[in-house]
Amino acid sequence: MAVLLDPSMVLAAADAADLNHKAAVAWFERADEPLLLGALGLADLDLLLQRELGVAATQAVVASITAGSIRLVAPTTEDLARAGELLAEASEHRPRLADAVLVATAERLSVRRVAAFDRRPLAVFRPRHVRGFDFEP
Repeated sequence: MAVLLDPSMVLAAADAADLNHKAAVAWFERADEPLLLGALGLADLDLLLQRELGVAATQAVVASITAGSIRLVAPTTEDLARAGELLAEASEHRPRLADAVLVATAERLSVRRVAAFDRRPLAVFRPRHVRGFDFEP
């Protein structure tokens, strides 16, 4: 089974000053299933990495993707349509598009596991394919 990566997980692993750094590194070291990162999540991650750690951190993520350690998943038109529905359903929480697309992508790929430390943005959505996500670590 694959695991979808939230940018919070990758940032924690990259940033030694992050409170979740050790847990993130340990999780990545034992992860043996395919790791997926949404394209919108990559854009979010770049923003966070550049702000916190600089361009070298972004280059390391790009190297992980090009080496095949992390598979980049582009949203489909259907994912975007579903994300629009999810945004409307959770509008009172002011959800973000990147999070809605992550949920829509999980639905399309039947992924139930999400690696994230910042779970609140995803908790406002109700995925169709599972009662709730299995969050890691």
